[in-house]
Amino acid sequence: MDKPPRGLKRYRGRGARLLGSPGELKRVLSAAAEKLKQTTSTKIGEVREQLQLLIELLQVYASGEYRDVSKETMITVAAAVIYFLVPLDVVPDFLLGWGLVDDAAIISYVLSQISDELDAFKQWRAQRTDSPKTDGDETP
Repeated sequence: MDKPPRGLKRYRGRGARLLGSPGELKRVLSAAAEKLKQTTSTKIGEVREQLQLLIELLQVYASGEYRDVSKETMITVAAAVIYFLVPLDVVPDFLLGWGLVDDAAIISYVLSQISDELDAFKQWRAQRTDSPKTDGDETP
């Protein structure tokens, strides 16, 4: 799928603005994580882990911990998270059974477009969790 889904393009500008506003980004990520936790739709269930990964990528990017990703990718990721969060998108979320289908399609599209950078992020994350942590108080 090379052509972006219809709804994603509208959210790219909002995604770019969100990246420039750390406080707002933190609020949006918190709201998206909460919505994801409360969502029981099987349509989102298919991309739940990947959406959690996108949220985590935005969090560590915003904190400055991870920057080995293009700004364009981060705008796209932010746009996808905003799209998921907004209840009135192409197919409104309140339409039971169908409301989150377009959200899942957007997330799937974004994942396919950024797969290389996402693989690099997963590798960074795995290395980070595998390395022993020290608190600085240990003596050699």
